Amino acid sequence: MRALRNVAVGVCTTLLGALLTTAAAAPALADPLDPVDSVEVSAEQQSIAPGVSLERRTTLDATGPVRSSLLRLSAGSTTTPRLLQQDLSSPRTPADLASAAGAVAAVNGDFFDIDRTGTPDGPVVLDGTPLKADAQPQTAVGVDAGASGWVGRLGQVLLQGSASLGGRTFPLVALGTRTVPTDSLALFTPAWGSGDRALTAPTGIELEVRSGRVSAVRPPGPTPVPGDGFVLVATGTVATALAGTALGTPATTELQVRDDALTPGSRGFALGARLELVRDGAVAAIDTMDPTWAALRARTAIGWSAGGDLLLLTIDGGTSRSRGVTAVETAQRMVQAGARGAVMLDGGGSAQLVARRPGETGVSEVAVPSDGAARPVANAIGLVPAAAAPVAASIVLRGNGSPTRLFPGLTGLVAAVPVNSAGAPVPGTPVVTSTDGAVATVEGSRVRGTAPGLSSLHASLGGAVGSLDVEVLDPLRRVDLETPTVLDGPGAGADVTLVGRDAEGRSAPLSAADVTVATDPAALRADPLPDGRLRLTALAAGPTSVELRLSAAGLTSTARVGVGTRPVLLDALDDPAGWMPSATRATASLRRVDVPDLPGVRAALRLDYDFTGQPAGTSTAALVARTPLPLPSGSREVVLQVRGDGQGGWLRGQLVVDGALRPVTFASRVDFTGWRTVRVPVPAGARSVALERIYLAQTSVAARRAGSLDVAALQATVPPVATTGTGAPDPALGPLAATGPRTARVAVVSGTSVSAARPSSAEHLAGELRRVVAAGAQRIVLAGDVVGSAAAPGTAQDVDLVRAVLARSLPPTVSWTWTAGDGEVGTPAAGGLSSAGPPATAVDVAGTRFVSVATRAGTIRGAEAHALTRVRDDLAAAGAASRSVVLVSAGPLTDPDESVLLGRWTEALRARGVRVAVVEGGAPAGVRREEEVLRVGTANAAVLSVAADQAGLPATARAAAPGTDDGWLRLQPSGPLVDRYERDVR
Repeated sequence: MRALRNVAVGVCTTLLGALLTTAAAAPALADPLDPVDSVEVSAEQQSIAPGVSLERRTTLDATGPVRSSLLRLSAGSTTTPRLLQQDLSSPRTPADLASAAGAVAAVNGDFFDIDRTGTPDGPVVLDGTPLKADAQPQTAVGVDAGASGWVGRLGQVLLQGSASLGGRTFPLVALGTRTVPTDSLALFTPAWGSGDRALTAPTGIELEVRSGRVSAVRPPGPTPVPGDGFVLVATGTVATALAGTALGTPATTELQVRDDALTPGSRGFALGARLELVRDGAVAAIDTMDPTWAALRARTAIGWSAGGDLLLLTIDGGTSRSRGVTAVETAQRMVQAGARGAVMLDGGGSAQLVARRPGETGVSEVAVPSDGAARPVANAIGLVPAAAAPVAASIVLRGNGSPTRLFPGLTGLVAAVPVNSAGAPVPGTPVVTSTDGAVATVEGSRVRGTAPGLSSLHASLGGAVGSLDVEVLDPLRRVDLETPTVLDGPGAGADVTLVGRDAEGRSAPLSAADVTVATDPAALRADPLPDGRLRLTALAAGPTSVELRLSAAGLTSTARVGVGTRPVLLDALDDPAGWMPSATRATASLRRVDVPDLPGVRAALRLDYDFTGQPAGTSTAALVARTPLPLPSGSREVVLQVRGDGQGGWLRGQLVVDGALRPVTFASRVDFTGWRTVRVPVPAGARSVALERIYLAQTSVAARRAGSLDVAALQATVPPVATTGTGAPDPALGPLAATGPRTARVAVVSGTSVSAARPSSAEHLAGELRRVVAAGAQRIVLAGDVVGSAAAPGTAQDVDLVRAVLARSLPPTVSWTWTAGDGEVGTPAAGGLSSAGPPATAVDVAGTRFVSVATRAGTIRGAEAHALTRVRDDLAAAGAASRSVVLVSAGPLTDPDESVLLGRWTEALRARGVRVAVVEGGAPAGVRREEEVLRVGTANAAVLSVAADQAGLPATARAAAPGTDDGWLRLQPSGPLVDRYERDVR
């Protein structure tokens, strides 16, 4: 076999122009570089190898959070990019491919034939050698070393070749391929791998050639391609012509691959390029009407800068923590990163980025796969460092953060890892010391807090050094589990982190070795781990809630661990009226069928589908809930009974997770018949989850068939109650401060759900107003769901009734403002109301700035497009006269990214000596402290007294004994809520 790679620039440039030119009618790009009011939640950068940096960024806008990870390979680096694959038909995860190649980082590569051959869609050129190409031109992106760095190039890859057998010559249609067209001949080399060629040509024949002669004629199959030969797969008339080929017949091939994606003689690589994102430093023309590019999805892209940097970008999507982005947004982010050119790679569940963290021995996931687990892919782009001597060049010191936090008398683990010039660990035991033994001391692999203050650790080994800052907090005041913990049943386990807090709510992980744990030995086992975490193992079947007592430094807290789950029926799936069929490149219908062979189930829904005779692209048939089915809070799994038809489809579902669509996989292949239980996990930490559809997908044209699928008994598994811990009531819960010229008394009322259809609800509101006025409230904040609720928003008549109640219940000296929550959606109160006319979002009262925040579904951004930047600006505008700032939200704030933002913004206030409280209307009554911020829940009604003149500096900035409370804020729940709160605390 003879393989030549020629470059015909004139011909291929014409082909490139024809394939990349977008019609003049394509929509223009009008999006700004960032969505309106996008704010940066976090940004960090770390070096992971010579010339390689990993930049991680989270932004938040009205449509949700976006998490992105960018690998930047600098021009002139000794680290090189490589195309990674096992072969053309054996998908592997990016982590496996990176580990095999010694790469420090990798992203997924080309789109591929996901559920059949595993073959890349586009061409493959590896180290300058073509491994996959078609007789029809395909667009590729090539990467090579240039004079001033890494160079990317778009071009065409085109196969021109033939095979000669016993004096007969046949044109070749492909070199390695997912599907051999009818009446064609394709070539498969050892680069094909172990894939079954019957999937490429179910009705053809193949000729195996060894040492230049035909050694076998047989149906296509999985027999490996001989190392000293090749395999020819023939279909239709070509198969008929070659079926009688005698063994021993001479066989040769002649190949010419025209490759415009790489320069002549290049040792670079090229892979398929389906969409150009950036051209000449600007967003390229993108068809925004194409749903593939307009949808919010996880994305991966490759780009290159004018200065020779190579850019590999992955954006998480399809999860509650990252909404995903469109193709246009992907292009914009590449432009932001400095790309002169960029191309889209595979996305969705394939979008993955792995990297080796400093001091680690191997790569691990950085980007979170939208499928919830690493997906094997056809190929990946890896960054491989040059070989480095096993000599320590620096030392990586790792603790629980930077700075590492501790409590007096307690310990934390610190690892000191010597690494070579490539960032890989090398042998050696560094010496670690503390710069201030009065604050912290080093005890082997542990550092012990001595007294509150700041210190640093210094590590040395020969000439290699490293350092890590240490902060010792005030004495421990509370012990908790980091998150609520649920174990599914006997033998199930979880490794959990213990967290401590000081009197101001500043937190740090606790070592399990410093904590005494007691629990029911018949239900739960708790074992400390060497890494400081606690391993919990269920011994009972449950469902039950098991008490876990945590004691450290003379304090005891009680958490509850959920063990086992109970099934909750979401839908029996026996009535088609609640569902409707939907199809893409298919036909689908839905009907009820009797079920005689599944215990406890009498009927099911049958999805009849036909994928045959459809154009190229993924075919789907779905049953769509007319109203998404909400899952109970804390659900662990969605469980479904399925009667398979053995046709090999991909059974998926679509969840609505915190408002974002997330696909999940029930079964990767329905290759079974009869009934089977399938299940998918529910994303952890989600605030709300609903099931929107169940669907069958087929990505392969060759595997499209007709069939029927039965589904029944849709359930969720729900655990018992789990809590992180309890502690003593905060001193801010107590008698209101004395009134005075610099003391504000503000009442927060929420969740009354007044309805004109229920006159008694108005009397309930009136009673709450009378109680808070009697307690001395000078100002009333109506904080969400005063009418209606998230499930059923109020009406204009309800709002009128509330205004009438306010008019007759409040004296003229008491003002009020109404901040909208879920219940006010679509009502005259949706934009806020006030007794003084248009409401102000920020008001200064008696030396305290009150900032009102509307909410929707537990988020600030859900209420209005500009909400986040407005809150940021209102907080930042607190003047010099404001000794304290109180943010009042119209409902509990549950979004983790918004919590990070509030933490950053309030930290800036605390640095100026301003005391801060976040008051959440409708949250359970009580007070807790988080990083020197008071988090206040007011339930349905409570009165706050804020004494600005008593608002001293935070404890860390004032000469006060640890835990001293200056009494600047006090909370008094209204009426019977005090009793309820005290019961909760006990």
